[in-house]
Amino acid sequence: MAWDRDFFYDSYPRVEEAFAARLDESLSPRDPSVLLQVVRELDLRPDSRVVDVGCGEGAHAFRLATHFGFRVLGIDPVQRHLDLAREARREQAPDIATRVSFERGTATHLPAPDASLDLVWCRDVMVHVADPAEAYLEFARVLRPSAYVVAYSMVATDLLAPEEADWLFDVMGVVPTSADPRVLDDAIAGSGLEVVETIDLASEWGEWGEEHEGRAGQALLHLARLLREPERYRAEFGDAAYDVMVGDCRWHVYRMMGKLAGRIDVLQRPARR
Repeated sequence: MAWDRDFFYDSYPRVEEAFAARLDESLSPRDPSVLLQVVRELDLRPDSRVVDVGCGEGAHAFRLATHFGFRVLGIDPVQRHLDLAREARREQAPDIATRVSFERGTATHLPAPDASLDLVWCRDVMVHVADPAEAYLEFARVLRPSAYVVAYSMVATDLLAPEEADWLFDVMGVVPTSADPRVLDDAIAGSGLEVVETIDLASEWGEWGEEHEGRAGQALLHLARLLREPERYRAEFGDAAYDVMVGDCRWHVYRMMGKLAGRIDVLQRPARR
């Protein structure tokens, strides 16, 4: 609406304090453990075979083994991640360590036989995949009939301006089309996997992180410092590290602003007919 002087200086001040107090009330955002709850509701048996796509340093693979007794193969294309994951494996209790292993692989080339897995877990990976359609076809290939995919992805919304997306995605290694929810929907539809549920998290993980740990506020503060005195940080850490830090801070801020949104896709390979 157009700016109204009387409303701005007379009517609005009468409700401003109450409005702010209402905004201080939490909307009870879901936290990242909702992914584990989604898996729990699938009611998979212990010893189910699982692949953690883009496992990083292995934290989620260990959680899946610990919470559910799964046998988990973590795959990642980055050797440093695999080295750290294998090092962490040596520090796990023996019953967990024997259930988890790590190998090199990507979302489009999983080191697993056809129809051999009960669950594909994929968190924060799809935005880096050049062709999501190829990845979802690969997921379908390795799943047994009636087995599942649980995938968490960040996607761009209509609030993210093209110039913001161009810079952010370039710095953060995001394939622009892979952050488009329509591209993901088409990729899933073409894979033959059936959609069990799509959960729109919007800004919930960001809100939860701010309410419990102050993450978004810290990211905003860091971003302000980075933009106010870039030469200070470029001189100490280099241009590449500076750009990545700015991108990471903007990622968290944009999620809170609704320019990026989280979604969970629960998919199932159809049973044989």
